[in-house]
Amino acid sequence: MLLHPRSKLATVVLLVLLSLPSTHAAMALSPQPEGTTDPKETIDRLEERLGRLEPAQPHDIERLQSQEELAKHYPSQVAPLEQVIRSGTKIPYQLIREDPDYERPVYLKQWHSSYGRWSFVPMRVHYALHRLFPTYDIGLSHLYQLEGDLGVSFPIFQNEASLDLYLILFQTSVVDVHTKGNQVVVTGKPQRNGVHVLTIKTAALQPSNKDDALLIQLATPAGDELDYSLIPYVPPDFWAKQQKKLQEQRGN
Repeated sequence: MLLHPRSKLATVVLLVLLSLPSTHAAMALSPQPEGTTDPKETIDRLEERLGRLEPAQPHDIERLQSQEELAKHYPSQVAPLEQVIRSGTKIPYQLIREDPDYERPVYLKQWHSSYGRWSFVPMRVHYALHRLFPTYDIGLSHLYQLEGDLGVSFPIFQNEASLDLYLILFQTSVVDVHTKGNQVVVTGKPQRNGVHVLTIKTAALQPSNKDDALLIQLATPAGDELDYSLIPYVPPDFWAKQQKKLQEQRGN
């Protein structure tokens, strides 16, 4: 593993991101064939599919496990949204997808249990509850996984000169992005439909505590929160460190 993050939180989350399969073939959108008429094999296969849909035992799930871990690192200092918008640093962003007419689907075929990757119902509910999704330009497999979960695609740049933070927004048109401490506030205007994807440079972020998570908030220009998400801080020289590590390994 080539990753050398600065905190335990980043280690936990980023190892998950980089541990997924990393080829387009692994992400092929094709259902798993039944391939048998034997009743026992059919039952076994259906039981396996059922395991992809729901937990083995009925129980309440307040948050996904990854969200539980991130919540332990919620920023220790959080300013009111209005204060971040008014006195925080306004940072540039690049809009890489803008589709104001996009309508979020109720269901997509790749979410079917026969595809075997995106069908887990608690995960489907989690994504349906939110309209803001942050991710880094790090693990290609994670970005493809996210595209499948969200049902949208967007350009992937793998900018090795500096690290990009991607923000995927549903039903909100972007106005500005501000940061203060460990907060990043995207202001936007709510709308009935639409998907927007923007990138910001992590070099533009100056978190007050790099071991705390970043609190990404989506809000109206007046400061009313629409959604929020947590993500570990990863420094802008991520790719430079990976290249250095590769060179060291080749030298050995």
